[in-house]
Amino acid sequence: MKLYGYKRCSTCREAQKTLEANGVKVEFHDIVEQPPSPDRIREWVAQSGRPIEEFVNTRGTVYRERDLKRANFTEDEWIRELSRDGKLLKRPILVTPANRVYIGYHEGAYRRIALGEDQ
Repeated sequence: MKLYGYKRCSTCREAQKTLEANGVKVEFHDIVEQPPSPDRIREWVAQSGRPIEEFVNTRGTVYRERDLKRANFTEDEWIRELSRDGKLLKRPILVTPANRVYIGYHEGAYRRIALGEDQ
C-alpha cells in the first residue's frame, strides 16, 4: 500500500506503524519533500469519491497563516495549491492496491484495511 504523509507527523508515523504491525508492506511518500502532482491529486479525488475540500488540512499552520478559510477556490485552484505545498494536504492519504483512497487516520479503519476487510 502507498501511504502519503509527512515524516515528521506523529499521526502519519502511527498510521504506518498500524499497517506494518498488521503485516502490510507500506511504501511511504513524503508529501512535504515531494508534493504530489496536480494529476495525482485529481486521481485521488476521483478514486475517493470525496470533494477536494476533504483533502485540505484545515488544522494546519499554512492554512491558518494564509487565511485560506476565506478562500473561495474552485477544485482546480485547490488542486494547484495542494500540489505546491504538501503541508496543505490532510494526511495521511492511503492508497490501497485496489486504488481505494482514504484520507486521514483512524486506527480501527486502518486495521480493517490491513486485514483486507475494507478494500
